Amino acid sequence: MKKMPIAGILILLTFLLSCGQKKPTIDELRSFAATETFPEDQFLDTISNKNALIIVAHDDDDCAMAGTIAKLKAKGWKIWQLSFTTHQAKGTNIHPAVLICEGNQKILADGLYRKGLDTMNNPYLPIPREQFKEQFYSEKVKTALIEKINTFNPSVIFTLDNIKGGYGHPEHIFISQLTLDLFQQKIISAQRIYQSVYTDHMEKEIVDTWLKIRMQKWGYPNASEIANKMLPARLSGRCAQKPTQVHSLF
Repeated sequence: MKKMPIAGILILLTFLLSCGQKKPTIDELRSFAATETFPEDQFLDTISNKNALIIVAHDDDDCAMAGTIAKLKAKGWKIWQLSFTTHQAKGTNIHPAVLICEGNQKILADGLYRKGLDTMNNPYLPIPREQFKEQFYSEKVKTALIEKINTFNPSVIFTLDNIKGGYGHPEHIFISQLTLDLFQQKIISAQRIYQSVYTDHMEKEIVDTWLKIRMQKWGYPNASEIANKMLPARLSGRCAQKPTQVHSLF
């Protein structure tokens, strides 16, 4: 598995973007930016089929790769986003995804992808992998995903990481892992998957510091700390992850 950067991005956690609490300041956003440097990715400049898909659990998860998506869109790429949830911009009938791509589509028309979601207090909290099968409508999601991906025929797909899902959200992990499985089994049409992950600096500043303080203040359980305890020892903590994890068929 190769690891290489994709573009300068500031990753904001989905939970933070979707809640009504105080958002990060401009200075805080600057402090979140990666300080590490990595070789430039050359692959995206060589592709003739300029079709890409963003596949995420929630329609604001694209914040993790927004800089790269906007850059590709400016170069003439056709990019759509697929997600379980979808919203309209406040006061409009327009989806915010149109700011950086063609727009957003729901993976499932009925929106039912996880059992008991309407009664869960904290659906963002990590769960053991062995519980995914009993909590998610895996086959239903898989069937819909295969059809939508192969109809669009992307050369590349963008997801969050399949190990921790940013900070431990099981829905992030589920959809990222499912997409990766379909890719590795050569069931879907794509040449590469780019997974957005944290650098050591970003995880320290965003998750271990900024988010931890606010979760304690708001009285919410810390998903990242719970997730770290569930990960194998070799993957605990910051996992030595890079800005983008690339999965390739060649």
